[in-house]
Amino acid sequence: MKKLLLLINPTSGKRALEDSLMHVVGIFSEDGYDVTIHFSKDPQDLFDCAYSGGAYDLIVCCGGDGTLNIVVNAVYRSGTDTLIGYIPGGTTNDFANSRHIDSVATGAARQIAQGMIRDVDLGLLGEKPFVYVAAFGMFADVSYLTSRENKQNFGHAAYVLGGIKSFAKAKTYHMQIEHDGVSLEGDFIFGMVSNSKRIGGFELPIIKNVLYDDGEMEVTLVRKPKTPGDTTHLINCLLTQSSDDVRIHTFKTASLRFSCDEEIPWSLDGEFGGAYKSGEIQVKGAAVRMIF
Repeated sequence: MKKLLLLINPTSGKRALEDSLMHVVGIFSEDGYDVTIHFSKDPQDLFDCAYSGGAYDLIVCCGGDGTLNIVVNAVYRSGTDTLIGYIPGGTTNDFANSRHIDSVATGAARQIAQGMIRDVDLGLLGEKPFVYVAAFGMFADVSYLTSRENKQNFGHAAYVLGGIKSFAKAKTYHMQIEHDGVSLEGDFIFGMVSNSKRIGGFELPIIKNVLYDDGEMEVTLVRKPKTPGDTTHLINCLLTQSSDDVRIHTFKTASLRFSCDEEIPWSLDGEFGGAYKSGEIQVKGAAVRMIF
């Protein structure tokens, strides 16, 4: 019999499975899996369980994007080719929404049971993997600075409120960025390397031609605006099809290097990923196998 490890983040995944855990287990059992359930104690426990999960044919994690990041990180570092499934239980669930994974736990379980195996690219900021986005600057810290209580009480509205606060105190970073023989230098208020059409709960039409297994990711950089009205215009450009503003740079790449004269805090899949004066981001093509 095939073996399945169901890893549940009790602060987010438990809520998603509150009334349907046995139904989810039943779906997997009917598909021929012997299911082991584990409620993680903390992020390290979640990582350790996924890292040592090579004896399982499939690891299914239930939680938010941060939970998925930890599990994918662990499986990637373990060097195994264990399949990964995802039942979204967070606030924004950007990865799931970008890939049309059902927001209902039983629906997501059926997609895993009946789904296709897909090779998924990973990004690496230094040695730290991310599944769908690495970001700095305005809005980038909203997810990990928004309290868990506010996320649970207000859902996506908590992110919007956090975004408004971030907007009011936006910081500028003078950076040098190199990719594919091209050099960029300037004052930037926001930047991201992404593999998703949806970031922070918002669809971003400005990001085009997203392929999840092409060995490249999409880069978006926004230069410093001159006035508050100018800032509003730039945000509108990000949220619409318009990308003709010369202060917004978009391109695809498999790697880039950045440097700055001060440390820049980065967000990886909505969680704090460290602060760096310089570094390299690379894309590892087909780094993990997922099923959905």
